[in-house]
Amino acid sequence: MGMKQTIDDMYDCLVKDESLLRLVYYPPEKHGVSPDPLDPSLKDILSRDISERWDIIDKHILLSSKSSDLVEENICRIYVHLGNRVPNTNGSFKVATQEVHIDILTHESYEYDSRIARICDRINELLIHNRITGLGMVEYVRGLPHPAPQTYSGYRQTYKVGNTKK
Repeated sequence: MGMKQTIDDMYDCLVKDESLLRLVYYPPEKHGVSPDPLDPSLKDILSRDISERWDIIDKHILLSSKSSDLVEENICRIYVHLGNRVPNTNGSFKVATQEVHIDILTHESYEYDSRIARICDRINELLIHNRITGLGMVEYVRGLPHPAPQTYSGYRQTYKVGNTKK
């Protein structure tokens, strides 16, 4: 399993989850004016027309860092990208450990309901100790605050998975 397959599998896992999509798309509940993003009264994202669904996904979950548009919009965004790749030290020359970084950015207007923590928790539920890609289960490495544009909060979560070398 190569690096591209690893990143594609992790991305696919995230974009197919209704709860995560709701957390990055719907604004926070404010004094009863709007419902919680996970409220069943809100329209499901995965059941929308395919072009509308991908417009939402393409704006909120990306495989590369793009922050120039964040200045103009108040949104949540997730970046999925490769981290360190380390050869296996137990003697198998065909296996490596691949890290995957997931950066979460939330505009300050979304922090009313601790959105960055809710998104991090959901991603952990989806990935940790599950067989998403590569060899074995996805393991959690660490989470750290991450630099973000002005008016945004950032957090980076790092996961690792076994991979075969090609």
